[in-house]
Amino acid sequence: YSGRGESQQAASSPEEVASSCDVLFTALPNDAILLSAVFGPSKKEEDSGGIHNALRPSSIHVSCSTVSPTTSRIIASAHAKRSIGFVAAPIFARPDGLALGHATIPLSSSHPPLLAQIQPLLQRTATKVQPFEEKDAGAANVVKLAGNFLIASAIESMSEAFALVEQQGLNREAVHTLFSETIFDCLIYKGYGQRVATRDHAPYPDAHFALELGKKDVDLVRAAAEEVGVKMPVAEVLGKRFEEALEIKGRGDLDWSAIGLSVSEDAGVGVEKYEEYCRRVDPKLDWTPPT
Repeated sequence: YSGRGESQQAASSPEEVASSCDVLFTALPNDAILLSAVFGPSKKEEDSGGIHNALRPSSIHVSCSTVSPTTSRIIASAHAKRSIGFVAAPIFARPDGLALGHATIPLSSSHPPLLAQIQPLLQRTATKVQPFEEKDAGAANVVKLAGNFLIASAIESMSEAFALVEQQGLNREAVHTLFSETIFDCLIYKGYGQRVATRDHAPYPDAHFALELGKKDVDLVRAAAEEVGVKMPVAEVLGKRFEEALEIKGRGDLDWSAIGLSVSEDAGVGVEKYEEYCRRVDPKLDWTPPT
């Protein structure tokens, strides 16, 4: 992003982009890729060859990645030595929600005055941008991990609840409809409840979250909890679910809600036909996901 009103054109490298803008936004899938982009292949500050060396003093790097809070703190510390600002701004939204401006974005920085500069830029694509003033570059990442943990926990809980009602002879989809129209009338329980209730875990374009990324986030939650001595037994259950789905069941090509298939299997329900349907060629949504 450049505030100078200049015309935009494609760049040949991330470093070229970084050298020519006032605010650089990065949105990368994991810690290793983000550190490689920032510091180069070594992922270390002392061998930096990435955007860290290309950014101009007084510019600001905004990281929209869901990564460890420690990773954000490392980057912020390195940037500060070159008078480069850093803001963590991980995004709660799939691409379809982001396109509609429905994202929720926590913000944090070791230099809180930066938050006021970045907040107006992000409000263009969000319903809520929430600064956290703790002078901790990793604070927003803690918030994002906590939120993703709650979403994954809801997927697991709904999978178990719907398995219960189904094995007791009820229609799981009807139960989901009741809940989503009354006591659980909210985005997560509506959208992921629909997926879980119908066992529809297809990787719809712009409307899914990869199971591999879900496992990565749960692993980050568990690591952050261990770092500060917080026991999270539900996170341990989720860790096993994602590991099984990815490494044993081979469901890494599906949405992260596919951990629900293991719950059905544990209840004695065969899921082969549902799994095959999830993998149909060029899947198209036949229901409208909430955003």
